Amino acid sequence: MNTNMVHFRRLVKNRKEQKLYEVKPIGSAIRFKRKEMCMTLEEGCEGICSVSYLSKLENNQIEVGHQFIPSLVERFKLDEVYDMIEDFYDEDIKIIIDHLTYGTLPYEDMTHKYMDRRDYQSQLIRMGYFTLLKRYTEAEKSFRDLKSYIPHLRDNDFSLFLILSNIQLFHLNRFSEAFELLTFSPKYEDLSQNVILLMLKWRLLNAFRMHKISEVFNSYPTYVNMLVDLEHFDLLKEIRNEYVQFEAYFQNPKNLKETLSKMNSLNQSDRDFVIAKSMFFNQKYKEVILLARPYYKISSQWLVIYLMSLDYEKEHEKLTSLLGAPDELTDLCNTSKLLMTHLKHKYKGDKTQLLNYLRREILGIKHLTDEYHVLDYLMVDAQKLFSKHQHYKDAVQVTTHYLPILKYLKQSDKNDQSDE
Repeated sequence: MNTNMVHFRRLVKNRKEQKLYEVKPIGSAIRFKRKEMCMTLEEGCEGICSVSYLSKLENNQIEVGHQFIPSLVERFKLDEVYDMIEDFYDEDIKIIIDHLTYGTLPYEDMTHKYMDRRDYQSQLIRMGYFTLLKRYTEAEKSFRDLKSYIPHLRDNDFSLFLILSNIQLFHLNRFSEAFELLTFSPKYEDLSQNVILLMLKWRLLNAFRMHKISEVFNSYPTYVNMLVDLEHFDLLKEIRNEYVQFEAYFQNPKNLKETLSKMNSLNQSDRDFVIAKSMFFNQKYKEVILLARPYYKISSQWLVIYLMSLDYEKEHEKLTSLLGAPDELTDLCNTSKLLMTHLKHKYKGDKTQLLNYLRREILGIKHLTDEYHVLDYLMVDAQKLFSKHQHYKDAVQVTTHYLPILKYLKQSDKNDQSDE
């Protein structure tokens, strides 16, 4: 998923400056269709209106004159007349937001009435529908179409687009980009209650993964208080479960076991994972290995700490066996794939292959992961590997490269929705 944050920021800036937000989908329908037909503005408006008029219409700077609608519908082969918002669109947007808030699934034919449409409304509905079903490849197609239309989306639609884009990036373990998208949100007082809940929830989930402590301290009490006031106790359990995993970075296993004994909403695997994370950060790697054995083949989060624990304990035979049988692993995320690639070069490649990998991937411009503890592990390990082969300048360069990234992941974000 290509977000190109520089371009994204520019579109958001244009949105703030123009304040011309789409209320009728005909402009976007024409724009999408014209590009699909490979027509220039001049070709699209010929015999109907001026180039300037069509450009302003596509960019929502004017409302379409009724005298132009029949000709535009015919020129661009539009199956429907888009001169008004239909009631079912706003209702469907609300339904998608409710499903996202409560973690429920949409009805199967939700996108049926949008089947023959290609405008910003139909694309946002499709993006929401496929994101709810975790069909991210299909959702990304709508993201690409909607991205250029950011300056013209209404506040609620724009906020939903940000949340859906964030979910896709979160799924790819790109937490810093996902978090930044949410900082572009309009002011909370302009948004619906459930949209605010979603914004706070996903800011927290990203912050947990990045160890962004200041964000957790700021947003967690606000979100919890809202859930209590609204009596959303299932959502409260969900975020509490995530929070206790975050606490595992700082708490010792004994204290966490006491905390977990008072929680009845976690299944055994999740309870064990909280303890395993705490053991990992207390450098009790042998205990982590024992605890992870029933889970690492079926869970990427377990696999990540299992791989690093095996490496720290120098369990070379187990690592080699595991790296040689990837088909046994049924749940691989980007971070676990990254770790396996690193360890394969470390233990199965020769010196030349290893050094080439370290320079190309570890010191390259490619974004690796936003999992704080994994990035920290890769930095320290790469530094040791360079030093082992007497490439000391490269070892220093690793630290110089990664320390600012680690600092950025943890620090408070200055670009906040309150600045809008």
